[in-house]
Amino acid sequence: MSNSSTIAKRPDARLIRPAEWNSFLAEFTREYRGAHGRLEVIGANTDTGYQVETENQPFEGASADTKDRERTVWITFGSGPKGHLTHGVERVTAIRTLDPSEGRGAVLEVEAADGSKNILELSGVADFALPPGAVD
Repeated sequence: MSNSSTIAKRPDARLIRPAEWNSFLAEFTREYRGAHGRLEVIGANTDTGYQVETENQPFEGASADTKDRERTVWITFGSGPKGHLTHGVERVTAIRTLDPSEGRGAVLEVEAADGSKNILELSGVADFALPPGAVD
């Protein structure tokens, strides 16, 4: 993805309903934990612009905090203290996803109330899967 890309207008993007955020993100985590990811933040205005939070880091998981009307999504990378990064998105208004396709892995877009978009692009399964027989 480039710094001008979002998935909101793509016809193959799926919008996840707020009532499904927790179960969807739990399944997304189970399926893609270990994939290497790139997290981009695209601001809603020119002041916040575009930045890459992290790239080529192992994805640990994503979760939503929806209790007490919270609408925060947490995206976590790395497994040790030196390689650990947690990125929070507050006041989430939408979660969208693209399933993996030829040439790329799954994509998750988290949009905040201020219009900013946080885009997680993961490597393809073949890029992070263990070879057969590697684990007993």
